[in-house]
Amino acid sequence: MKEEHEKMTMSQRIAAFYRQSGGPGNPQISRILEEHLLYGKDHGVPGKKEDIKDVFTEVFLNDHSTQPLVMGLLRVRMALKEQWETYLNALRINVKQKVEELEKL
Repeated sequence: MKEEHEKMTMSQRIAAFYRQSGGPGNPQISRILEEHLLYGKDHGVPGKKEDIKDVFTEVFLNDHSTQPLVMGLLRVRMALKEQWETYLNALRINVKQKVEELEKL
């Protein structure tokens, strides 16, 4: 059974899911899908819903050939985020000073 399940295409898996769950018109489908995404064995950490970012990060970080590239990109992202926050904080300070100057008038 396990080998058969692994060989199924995504469309075959979706069709099997609908057969088991009562079809696409079943009002419980959204709840069933949510529980599967949170607790399914093939969806990472139990209780945490993976998103596409998690999937790509895991795949590329576990590959030794792409790991340095991903780590570099993550560092660049963090540096850009920090610079952006610094910029926004500077703008907030400037706006605050302008408001105080206008209130004095």
